[in-house]
Amino acid sequence: MIKLVKHITLWVLLCLAATAAMGQDYKEMRAEIKQKQKTARAEIQDLNDQIDQYQERLDLAERKYERLYNQYEDLKRVIALQEKKISKLVEEQNHIKEEIAVISDEIETNEEQLAQLIENYKKTLKYIYKHGRTSQLALIFSSASINQMLVRSYYLEKFEEYRQKQAEQIKEKQAELKLNKSQLEEAQTKNEDILAEIQAEKAEQEEKRAQQEKNVALLQENKEQIQAELKRKQREKEKLDNTLTSYVLEEQRIRKAQEELIQQREAERKRRLAEAAAIQDSARRISEMEKYSTPITIAEEGYISDSRLEEIESSFQSQKGSLSWPVESSTISEHFGRKRHPVYGTITPSLGIEIITDRREEVRVVHPGKVIAIQPFSGYGDVVMVKHGRFITAYGNLSQVLVQKNTILQKGDIIGLAGDENSVRGKSLFFLVRESKTNLDPEKWLSSK
Repeated sequence: MIKLVKHITLWVLLCLAATAAMGQDYKEMRAEIKQKQKTARAEIQDLNDQIDQYQERLDLAERKYERLYNQYEDLKRVIALQEKKISKLVEEQNHIKEEIAVISDEIETNEEQLAQLIENYKKTLKYIYKHGRTSQLALIFSSASINQMLVRSYYLEKFEEYRQKQAEQIKEKQAELKLNKSQLEEAQTKNEDILAEIQAEKAEQEEKRAQQEKNVALLQENKEQIQAELKRKQREKEKLDNTLTSYVLEEQRIRKAQEELIQQREAERKRRLAEAAAIQDSARRISEMEKYSTPITIAEEGYISDSRLEEIESSFQSQKGSLSWPVESSTISEHFGRKRHPVYGTITPSLGIEIITDRREEVRVVHPGKVIAIQPFSGYGDVVMVKHGRFITAYGNLSQVLVQKNTILQKGDIIGLAGDENSVRGKSLFFLVRESKTNLDPEKWLSSK
C-alpha cells in the first residue's frame, strides 16, 4: 500500500513538473510577442508622425473644398426654393390671365348692349325729328273725346320717360365701360409686373446655376491627386492596423493557451483531491447543485400580432400617393435615383429624398408601425427605421431621437426632430421608403401638396 502511495505521488510530481515546463514555454512565447508589439507600435508611431505632417497639409486644402462643397449644398437648396416660388408666380400669372379674359368678355357684352341702346336712341331721335313737339300736341287735341285725350297724353308722357331712361342707360353703360377698361389696364399692368418679376427670378436662377458649375469645377480640381493620396494613406493605415492586429491576436492566442493551461492544472488538482477524498460524494454534490440551479430567462420584446401586421401592410400599400408628409415642408432638395457626385464625379444612387425643413422641426411617422432599429449611418446621421409589414420607412439626419427600439407607433406620432446647423446634412430630413429588398421613390407614395 505504501509503495502504491509513493508511486502515485511520484507520478503527480512528474505531471506537475511537465505542466510547469509547458507554462514556462508559454511565458517565453508571450514575452516574445510583447516585444514584437512594442517594436510594431514604435514603427507605427513613426509612420503616424509622417502621416500627421501630410494630414496638416491636406487639411488646409480640404477646408477650402469643404467650404465650396457647403456653398454648393446651400445653393442647391436655394435653387429648389426658387423653383417653388417661380411655380407659384406662374400660377398667379394664370389667374391674372383668367381675370383679363372675364373682363374682356364683359366689355364685349357691354359694347353690344351699348350699340343696341344707341340704335334705339337713334330711332327715337329720328321719330322726334320728323314729328316734333307739335305732332304730339296735334295728336292730343285731335282726340275724339276727353278720355281719348287723357289716354294719348298718358302714353306720350310714358314715351318721354322711356326716351330719358334710354339716355341714362347709355350714360351708365359708358361709365361702366370706362371702369372696366380701367380695370383691364390695371390687370395688364399687374400682369406685366409679374412677368418682369418672373423673368428676373429666372435670370437670377441662371446666374446661380452658372456659379454652381464654377464651384463644382473648383471642387474637381486636383481630384485625382487627392484621391491617390487618400488611397495611399488608407493602404498604409490598413497595413499598420493589420500588423498590430496580428500581434494582438497572437497575444490573445497565447493568453488563451495560458488560461487553458491554468484551467487544466486546476482541473487536475481538483481531480487528484477528489480521488483522495471521496469521488462519489463530490459527484453527488455537483449533481445536487446542478439539479437546483435557477434557469435564465429572457425578457419579451414588444410585438405586433400577425393579424394587425397584415392590416398595417395592406393599409400602407393602399395609401400609395396619399401618405402624409413626415414634416410640414414639401420642398425637396434631393430626389430619389441616381446622381453624380459633385467632387469625384462618381455616379451613386440616392436611396430616398431630402426635404428642406425648419431647424429642429418635429418629424412624424407617416403610418402605424414598429421601430425596428435606431442607429447612425455615414452621411445620414441618426436614422430611425419603422416597419409596416413588408414595407419600411426610414427617417434620417435627425438632431434628436425621441423613440426607442421596439416602440409601437401610430400615424402622426413624433419620432424625433429634423436636422439643425450641426447635423450632417444641415436643416433637412432624409426620408426613405422600402419594400422588402427594394428601395422605392418616396415622392410616388406621399400626397401631393
